[in-house]
Amino acid sequence: MARPSDAAKDRDLIRILSENARLPLSDIARMLGVSRATAQGRLARLERDGVIAGYTTILGKAARPATTIAALVMIELEVKRQGGVVAALKKRPEIVQCHTLSGHFDLSVKVECETASDLDAVIDWIAEMEGVRRTTSSVILARKFER
Repeated sequence: MARPSDAAKDRDLIRILSENARLPLSDIARMLGVSRATAQGRLARLERDGVIAGYTTILGKAARPATTIAALVMIELEVKRQGGVVAALKKRPEIVQCHTLSGHFDLSVKVECETASDLDAVIDWIAEMEGVRRTTSSVILARKFER
């Protein structure tokens, strides 16, 4: 069992990597106040234990078309239709995220398109899918932060 100070160091390591996973290990060790070998050991353990499952790239505005428009679409499903609906949603490249929810809506998807009319068409397609009872959409105005 990890000591409380070890757990705090692990949380600090995860926070540092969440902010910038490209930092050199020597910088991370210095920020944690431990040796490079200790930081490497902690990182290896967190990866091995599945606490850290991988690393990713967050694309900036320069990587997206200048006219990208996005929306969150909340979806209420008919009973026992989630599998088929999710499989169909996954095939559309404009749908970049899909989450299951508790509460009134069953799914939330993020849709990104180049034009408002393209976005409208995708939202209409979702609403007309077999197994979808109801949708509600909100256009995303700005991303304030992302981790």
